[in-house]
Amino acid sequence: PLSAQQVTMYNAIFRVGWEARQVAEVVKAPLWKGLWSTVRGKYGHDKVPAHDEFLMSSTSVYKYLQSELLGADNLNHLEDLFTEDLWPIIRETGSAYEKVRRMHDPDDCQIVWTSTRAFVCSLGPPEPPRNKFYAGARFFSVMNMKYEPDNVRHVIDDILFESEWDEDKGVKQW
Repeated sequence: PLSAQQVTMYNAIFRVGWEARQVAEVVKAPLWKGLWSTVRGKYGHDKVPAHDEFLMSSTSVYKYLQSELLGADNLNHLEDLFTEDLWPIIRETGSAYEKVRRMHDPDDCQIVWTSTRAFVCSLGPPEPPRNKFYAGARFFSVMNMKYEPDNVRHVIDDILFESEWDEDKGVKQW
């Protein structure tokens, strides 16, 4: 087991790394925004969501998915959101929280979000023969579980969104 001093040092090192990675994303953000604008110009402003719109909606999806993984007894309503190869991992993650849900009051199985910042981390417009549009978001979040208010977590998560591409209508759904 680690001593209290070792745990403190580990947490400090982790936090510095978390902050450094966030600074790197801030530096890259104008480049991603410019690329996003170029892609919208090429494929149509009415066919690709705006950069900020994508980040806002992806943050909502991220928070919703995280909250469902922690609090929902059944995740079947989420299956259509995931690829076939990812769905078993999502189910397994939800199952891992089953013990937590049994140990705590259902009202306490919630995430308390202090902050979340989203950045574009990948972009794949539909080039033939691929008929899909990809966009990735990286999230830097500070949060805690309601049942552990003093255990504040700094997390980094990535989500890759995939949408069918329609030549006439553009992105079908994120």
